[in-house]
Amino acid sequence: MGTALVLSMQQGAATTVYCAVAPELEGLGGMYFNNCFRCLPSLQAQDEGSAVSLWELSERLASERSGGVQAL
Repeated sequence: MGTALVLSMQQGAATTVYCAVAPELEGLGGMYFNNCFRCLPSLQAQDEGSAVSLWELSERLASERSGGVQAL
């Protein structure tokens, strides 16, 4: 079993802050970043079937938790 990587709060927030304020990323979206570098998501994350299944599960759970109330 490998050892866990422990990051400081600043290190943990660095990629999120970079993506929020980097002028070169303004107007862009839908990209995956890790350690302030653009990366390809895992093959599983790129799987359309998994995306559809996750969306359907999320809708079902949200509906169950809201008592079946649908957004307009």
